[in-house]
This record gives sequence, C-alpha cells and structure tokens, in this order.
Amino acid sequence: MQPPLYAAYGSNLDHARMTERCPGAAPAGALLLPGWRLVLRRFADIEPEPGALLPIGLWRITPRHLRALDRFEGTALGVYERLKLPLPDGGEAWIYVGRRLKPGPPAGWYVGHLRRGYREFGLADSPLEAALAESGFVV
Repeated sequence: MQPPLYAAYGSNLDHARMTERCPGAAPAGALLLPGWRLVLRRFADIEPEPGALLPIGLWRITPRHLRALDRFEGTALGVYERLKLPLPDGGEAWIYVGRRLKPGPPAGWYVGHLRRGYREFGLADSPLEAALAESGFVV
C-alpha cells in the first residue's frame, strides 16, 4: 500500500517549509485538480468552481505527518478542514479547505513561500498571480 498523498496549494508547496513541518515527506509530483480554484485572503484557500483548474503539488506523507499538518492548519480550531479528494488519475489525496480565514491580502513573506513552491513544483504561476491580484496584494 502506498503512503497517503497530501495535496498542497499554498505555502506547503515550499519544499523547505514542508520539510520543516513534516520531516521525511517526499514530493510526489504536480497536477491540475479540476473543479477548484485558488483564492487568497490572509492565507491561501480553495473554492469549488466548475471548469477551473487548481495547481497542486503532491507529497507522500505518513500518518504522523498528517497529524502535524492538522495542527499547523488549525483543524481543531476550525480554521481549515481536512478532506479527501479524488485525483484525475483515480487516486485520492488529503487537502485542507478554509473554514475561518481572516480577510485581507496575504503578507509579502507568505507570498514568497507561495512563489517559491510554485517554482519548485514546476507549476505555471498564472493562477497564483491572478489570485494575488484578486486579493488586493501589492508588492
């Protein structure tokens, strides 16, 4: 049985940040997840949208990593909810969806993590830049 997959779309795309949070997690590729789009408030989130494609990076994780991610994502506080989503190849991955995120554009340091993660996973940055513009982020 393969280790579970985690689908990152925000700052956990940044390899250094993910390695710090989940030592031993391994990148497992990238893909476009249909039916979801990236939105940025203070932090990254996703929303369902027919016809949209969400760039994600996949990580192979362990149950210990999943518990650590739950803590970092604030699932006990209702900030993010962890869901299992089907992937286009027939597999599935854990992903976090925001439930109580603060409004406002993201901070520059956070945007740095997002841009670095997009580069590290080889993702086209147009969805990220569109979400940044929509959020009101100014360099």
